[in-house]
Amino acid sequence: MIKAVFFDIDGTLLSLKDNSFPDSARFALTQLKKKGIKIFIATGRHLSEMKSLAIMELPFDGYVLLNGQLCLDANKKVLCSYPIFQEDKHILVELYEKKDIPIIFVEQESLYINMSNEIVEAAQRTIALPIPPIAAYSGNPIYQATAFVNKTECEQIMKHLPHCKMMRWNDVGVDIISNQGGKAIGMAQVLKHYHLQRDEIMAFGDNENDMDMLAFAGLGIAMGNALDIVKKVSDDVTDTVDEDGIYHALQKYQLL
Repeated sequence: MIKAVFFDIDGTLLSLKDNSFPDSARFALTQLKKKGIKIFIATGRHLSEMKSLAIMELPFDGYVLLNGQLCLDANKKVLCSYPIFQEDKHILVELYEKKDIPIIFVEQESLYINMSNEIVEAAQRTIALPIPPIAAYSGNPIYQATAFVNKTECEQIMKHLPHCKMMRWNDVGVDIISNQGGKAIGMAQVLKHYHLQRDEIMAFGDNENDMDMLAFAGLGIAMGNALDIVKKVSDDVTDTVDEDGIYHALQKYQLL
């Protein structure tokens, strides 16, 4: 019996075409809440990047943020956090200060970037987000670093970060996090807090950073617009976000 559902944001709850929140998805999530099924966000975004989104009008029961590095309950109280290890942080700070490549540092309360260019502008447009302010490293713990690099550059960087892993969300955008994190790790802590089991949860996603979440969930659903590698690790594939995929899947599994 499904007691909770986790949702990615970009390309899952929100259209990649215009960042809209389909009425069918809004209705579906509202119905889940009415039936006593908990709903959670599981995203690579920082909380500050979600405040203006239409989805935030809904009463979510918790948030798996920064690809699982920071998890909050319904009242935004921290349930768990996994900052990047000191050794790897020093390497990232060196890269950040060299300014050879654009890097966003994400802290618990804020995020900022070392430089910007057309690549950053284009990547941020795909998820309808502004470019963070340019600032020097604050000295605070780093929960996620977003590097705007191609695959070759990324491979070179990751060779020097033994305690990190990366998840690509765009052709030129990768999120770098602690290797003890990930959406599935964050979800596990949320389940523990709410006394839920893996076979009692369902999850929806579309991109590489959703793969561990979809594999972890008792029922992992890939959106129709998901990458092929994401579909392969999922239990089922629904329609695209623009074709009411959330609604159709929840209806198929008799949750509506």
